[in-house]
Amino acid sequence: MEELVNLDIPAQAEYVVLGRLALAGLLRRRRFSDDAVADLKLAITEACSNSVRHAYDHDGGQVHLSFMLQDDRVVIRIRDEGAGFHEDDVDCPECRAIPEIKLGEGGMGISIIRAVVDEFSLEKPSEGGTVIVLTKRCDA
Repeated sequence: MEELVNLDIPAQAEYVVLGRLALAGLLRRRRFSDDAVADLKLAITEACSNSVRHAYDHDGGQVHLSFMLQDDRVVIRIRDEGAGFHEDDVDCPECRAIPEIKLGEGGMGISIIRAVVDEFSLEKPSEGGTVIVLTKRCDA
């Protein structure tokens, strides 16, 4: 059985919690451990925060969330139409000086997301914006 839920939130920090709450509510009915739910809430917070911080430069806009629940996984899509962020943008500038920390696109936030999901993709559509797709398989 497949279920799709879409949620559009204003690109403001105080609305990111709505995405977290929606995700947690949807996953409670599925086979995800508490740890997996906590990891996904962290991942969605990081991804949405990137859109809020980098995409619209405080000019407003929306972050579009899509949760596709399948029998054995959840696929989360986070999209914005803003300017996006680039590999040189770093959430944690002082982290560049620590060789043990491998920074991906966008700094520590993207590295954290990659660490807690099974599949990750970051796309820059030709029409603009950024799309992040996260996949996590059921683990409980």
